[in-house]
Amino acid sequence: MIYELEKRIWTDKDFENMGWHDSQIYKIRLTEDLELDIDYILRWNKPDLEGLPFTFWVAPATLVFKKIKDLSFDFATGLEDAFEIEDIERPNSENQNHWTIITRQGDFQFICDGFEQFIRQDPFFEFGQTISYSKRNGYCLERTTNQENPIRNREDILEQREKELEHYENVKKRHLKNQELTQLTKLRENNEVDTKTYLIKKKEINDLIFSYSNFLKGTQFESWGSSAG
Repeated sequence: MIYELEKRIWTDKDFENMGWHDSQIYKIRLTEDLELDIDYILRWNKPDLEGLPFTFWVAPATLVFKKIKDLSFDFATGLEDAFEIEDIERPNSENQNHWTIITRQGDFQFICDGFEQFIRQDPFFEFGQTISYSKRNGYCLERTTNQENPIRNREDILEQREKELEHYENVKKRHLKNQELTQLTKLRENNEVDTKTYLIKKKEINDLIFSYSNFLKGTQFESWGSSAG
């Protein structure tokens, strides 16, 4: 799977077409600029089957607000912890150099000349909204669009990815069987299937659900689509 990037450097001119909701901030540096190392969510992928979680295309990125002034912030956590962005706001007025970064832990407010965002690596297909520390090759504030990452093509990482995709296929199969079981139950309630046929079919479906659940036990996918209905 490959995500084709529209571009690798975004600026405040692209603001209306961007969104940072649920993006994670890992590292902050303040000089004359405010620099953030983030996981930028490029796309929320609607699941193939209704009722399953979204998947995501996520890329390590450096977000730089340039020549900031009048910075203020109020946090309910230490600066050594990761932040999760709710939104980035700019007033709809003639004076558009006032910015607010809203996070779940508190807000940054400041004045600046605009921003640049550098997509440092090709996007990762993720089953969650973040990229692991090892997979993204640590934290970084470089303003680059070709950050080296020897980790992503390492054999164990590729094997892990194949295993995750296999688990996801089992999630979808189990989800379909749960839906089939729900439909079968409705047929029985409406007397559209006889008791013997219902019990035989129910056992077949439950055996398959148990098999898929056994494969998924202990993985991040264990509870995905696990309930009928």
